[in-house]
Amino acid sequence: MDPLDFLESLGGVARVGLLRCEGYSERAVRGLAATGAHQPRKGIWALPGADPEFLDAIINNAVLTCASSGARYKLWQKDRPGRLHLASKHPRRHRSGNHRRLRFDADDRLPIASLEDTVIHGLTCLDEVDAIAMAESAFRNLQLPRALIECELQAKYYGTARKRLAKADGLSESMPEISARLLFDSAGLSFRRQAQIPGVGRVDFLIDGWLIVEINGFQFHSSRDAWRKDMGRSNAAQAQGYVVLSYAPEQIWNRPGPVLAEIRAMLGRGRPRP
Repeated sequence: MDPLDFLESLGGVARVGLLRCEGYSERAVRGLAATGAHQPRKGIWALPGADPEFLDAIINNAVLTCASSGARYKLWQKDRPGRLHLASKHPRRHRSGNHRRLRFDADDRLPIASLEDTVIHGLTCLDEVDAIAMAESAFRNLQLPRALIECELQAKYYGTARKRLAKADGLSESMPEISARLLFDSAGLSFRRQAQIPGVGRVDFLIDGWLIVEINGFQFHSSRDAWRKDMGRSNAAQAQGYVVLSYAPEQIWNRPGPVLAEIRAMLGRGRPRP
């Protein structure tokens, strides 16, 4: 692979030291200038279309972490981070968020913190729903050992992070479900999650034993067929006498008041008679 292709494989930016370690001669590295690459700072080569987050991280002698690296690992988050989250032992002056401590080795080539540090920083930095969602998806989808994170959060000042970690219990199957769970908890509702109902299957929430609440959104299902199956389960549940309410993720996030009001109104009517 020539140095230009290698640089492109790294997001368009790399330190000279990495290029040399990969076996590229000083002459080959200097030759990158002929391809349009430039040196934004001594010891760094970048292409015009370099990944801006990677470029910012390398210039600041840092790596992406927390919400910023979480997006690279495809961890669940409600929105892309509004600011850059970096981890650096020697941070330069910039507006981005900074996490000083790295417990685990970062990526060998890319300026991305380890999955372990990403989750730990998320638990200590982000709002509750994003912190829990990132941890939950790392455990479910990337098989990050939960015990490892628990071990790293033993100090007293990690009390809030430990509480959030305890809520990442492996039951929620999507970011919207986590948001709904926290909303229902805060409202004092009595419910079961991922409840198994004969003839219906698993439902997202079962409130007071008869009111099913499903969080539906095509983009959060594996396929349109899975979405149709959810609709079929809803019909089967109603045929058995359950009441079913379905909400889009946007309703949980943007209109939680009306959602709770509707659920309470339904509970106030009581379970329908057979």
